[in-house]
Amino acid sequence: MSTVEDCNIIIQNLDGSEYLGRTLRVNFSDKPRPREPLYPETEYKLFVGNLSWSVTSEILTQAFQEYGNVVGARVLYDGETGRSRGYGFVSYSTKSEMEAAIQSLNGVVLSLSIHAYILD
Repeated sequence: MSTVEDCNIIIQNLDGSEYLGRTLRVNFSDKPRPREPLYPETEYKLFVGNLSWSVTSEILTQAFQEYGNVVGARVLYDGETGRSRGYGFVSYSTKSEMEAAIQSLNGVVLSLSIHAYILD
């Protein structure tokens, strides 16, 4: 909706109505809290998949910093088991640094015990 008035009309018409056997609750949402990023990131972010289970965020940073200024790198872990999910993200300062990493590392098995493939 483009205005508060439009939202109020929708709320009046739909809140409490039935749809597919369920009662709809339509109202204004609470203002979302701003989230802190899990690691420093930029718009020049790469997804890095097929990582070895032993790769850490520090190792990922070391491997990718050869191609530019790594602003942040993070390997993601399963919240229940604590085990690596086998992928992560790397953010660069500039688009040209990101593109240099893609050009050099796409489909390459990296050193430092990293088995990584950059996927588009």
